[in-house]
Formats: sequence, structure tokens, C-alpha cells
Amino acid sequence: MPHHSPFELLILDCDGVVVDSERITTRVLFEMLGELGVSIELADLELKFTGHTFARTVELIAELLAAPLPRDFAAEYRDRTFAAMEAELKPVPGIERALDQIKVPYCIASNGPHAKMRKTLGLTSLLSRFEGRLFSSADVERGKPYPDLYLFAARHFGIRPSACLVVEDSASGVVAALAAGMRVYGFSGSTPDARLLEAGAHKTFRRMSELLSLVGCAG
Repeated sequence: MPHHSPFELLILDCDGVVVDSERITTRVLFEMLGELGVSIELADLELKFTGHTFARTVELIAELLAAPLPRDFAAEYRDRTFAAMEAELKPVPGIERALDQIKVPYCIASNGPHAKMRKTLGLTSLLSRFEGRLFSSADVERGKPYPDLYLFAARHFGIRPSACLVVEDSASGVVAALAAGMRVYGFSGSTPDARLLEAGAHKTFRRMSELLSLVGCAG
């Protein structure tokens, strides 16, 4: 890695960037929507729901149903996703090695609640790397696609937004980072490059082994 990085803070999304959870949560949601009689292609579901807060996800599901969700839907979804993650969840390949070598401070900023982040990071033995550096949409008035969460994280470290690099795997996260005045690279490990570039990502990359050089180069 170059000795000098143009960035002073690396801000990572959690799901799909640090922990490989998007496939699991999407599958569970797909199954539960099918049980409610909602017919939707898996690819369309990923496009519609990835990157949103859970509250917004609930709103979108209610729109699909044209009716309120069953009262126990949220609790059942959490129980089923946590059970699936306990059995299957792994770190995104290469993230641990990348974090070992990156020299600038890093943190996580996620639309997910703190409890979920601590659960997924704990399951993947990554929690100790991010203690005291976890930021949730619950910490701010508005989650992604608004810039509040990223600006909150930057203020915590006392770093100007223009010196921050964000890594995102969702269009809403890319939009949020841009609105915060930050540079944003799209991780396309499970998201099409085109979707991230259309949202405004400055560049995309497919393997976490590339992150080290990206942090050391503004490009």
C-alpha cells in the first residue's frame, strides 16, 4: 500500500460489504413474501429492497400487499434471518486481510440497527475490529439515502467529508455518500456494477483484495 492515502477515513457499509448477509436476508424475505402470496422475481426483490432501513422495507412490502403486514411479520423476519445467519453467515471474502493492511481509520455506517450489526459482526468474529466505530441509522434523524449517517460518522472522527472514502453495495448508500460530499466506491460482489455506477459511484470493484490499492489511490 502507498505510504500516503488521500483519504483520512474509510467508511464501510456492513451488510454485503463486511459481512456476506445480503444473500441470506434477501432469501428469507423472498420466502416470506411468497408465503403472503406476493409474486416477485428474486432479482426484482433485490433491486427494490437492498440498502433500505427495515422501516422502509416494511413500507415497501405493505405497498406490494396493498394491505398492512401481519402483526408478527417483523418479529418472524428477524427470528428467521438471525437463525439463517447463525448457520450460514461468513465475512465477505478478503475483508479481514484488507482491514489488516489498511492504515487509515475505518468504521461501519449501516442502515441496520446496532443490535443487528453486533449480531452479524459477532457471528463472523469481526466485532472487535469495530468496537466504538459502529454507526446506525438509529443514531440520526434520517437513514440512507440521506447523507445524515455518513456526516455523523465523519463528525465523530473530526474528519471533513471530502477526506472520507465510502464503500457501498447499494444504490441508496451510494446516493447517501454523494449527498454527504464523500467519494464512494461501489462493491459489486453481489450487486451489478451498472446499478452502482448509475447511482453515481466513482468506480466499482468486485474483490476485496482490490480495496487496499483503492484506499491508497484517489483514482
